[in-house]
Order: sequence, then C-alpha cells, then structure tokens
Amino acid sequence: MNKQITEQIEKNISNTTSLLLWENGAIKVNNEQPFKLASGNYSPIYINCRQVISDPVFMRLFTASASIIIDRFNIKVDMIAGGETAGIPFGAYIAQSLSLPFIYVRKAKKGYGIANLVEGGDANGKQVILIEDLITDAGSKLHFIEAIRAAGATIKDILVLFDRAQGGKEILHNEGINMYSLTDLPAALDVARKLNLTPVEDLDSVNDYLADPRAWHESRGLEFVV
Repeated sequence: MNKQITEQIEKNISNTTSLLLWENGAIKVNNEQPFKLASGNYSPIYINCRQVISDPVFMRLFTASASIIIDRFNIKVDMIAGGETAGIPFGAYIAQSLSLPFIYVRKAKKGYGIANLVEGGDANGKQVILIEDLITDAGSKLHFIEAIRAAGATIKDILVLFDRAQGGKEILHNEGINMYSLTDLPAALDVARKLNLTPVEDLDSVNDYLADPRAWHESRGLEFVV
C-alpha cells in the first residue's frame, strides 16, 4: 500500500462526500437558533445523514468509498451490521454491494415475541463490521458492539459516514475498535469555508463550539449537560 496514494484517496473521498452532504442539505448551521441534541446539549451545527439515503448518486459514492476503505485497510469481514435506525439503510447498501449477509441491531429489545437485539440472521462465529451514519460520543455504538458480541460475533471495526470529531473515535479505540469514516466535521467545515457555502461568522461559531462546548453554551446562557 502506497501511503501517499492512500492519503490522497482518503482526502478526495472526504472532500467529495462533504460537498454532497452540503448539496443535499444534510449539514445545517444556525447560530441564532442552535439545534438541541439527544444529550440535552445544543449545537450550532446539525448533521442529518438520513437526508442522503434517497440520493442514488450519493449512495453509489458511499458504497464505492466504503469498499475502498475496507480493501485499503485490509478489513476482514464476513457479515455487515447496521444500528437502528439510520445505520440500517447504509449497512444494507454496503452488504448488497459486497454480496455479504446483513444484520441489524436494535436499540432495545421488543416487549413481545422473541426479545432479540440482533435481527436478520445468525451472527455466531462471524467477523462483523458495524456501519453507521454518524458518531459523536460513541454511546450508541458501544451498545451495538455489546449486542453484536453477545450474539457470538467478533467485531473489531466500525465504518461511519460522518465523524463529528467529538471524542467518539478515541472512546472506541480504548475499547479495541478501529473506526473509519468517509468524512468528518473539520473537513466539512473546511470545504464550506473554501467555497463560501455558509456565512463565515457561522463557521467561526461552530469552531468556537468545537473548541470548548461548555464555554460556548455558557456564552449563550444555555445549560451544558455533562
């Protein structure tokens, strides 16, 4: 593997993915009315990767790019998994493109029928890669990993479309999981700044938020949830 070529391929994938996310309206910035997150905190930027699953061009790019990453990094896999809910379509696309079996992982067991967390087939003894749309702090990813392992599978790798670059990759690394992403928040902001896709003051606010989320919340009189 030529390191320089691989790095350039990764950069090209990242830039193109970021551009198409902006084009599809999957990245939104609003400094005046920040978005409330599942954690209870706020953010001046919101990433909605579900926005692109109806774009055939983007999904072809996604599957091709994911295949390149799996091949370049010699990721061993014989089953694809997606997490409920957004990871399911992305994982299914990858499974189809690689002709591999697909499973999905529930957030919680059903209150009726067979109380499985892993659905779609027998994962026991399989080498699984988890495909997800986005990662922030890795909380939901750790749940999915635990469920996959409890089903008897081995999981060492996760591939996400978008990394918010807020600590999730490092948390997974500490759990022995390699994480790969098509693009991330710094790359998306860099593309937006170079092409004037959104006002500079909004991008500056996002960078302030990333540098110190607590201070950003306090400066706007918003409660910061630890």
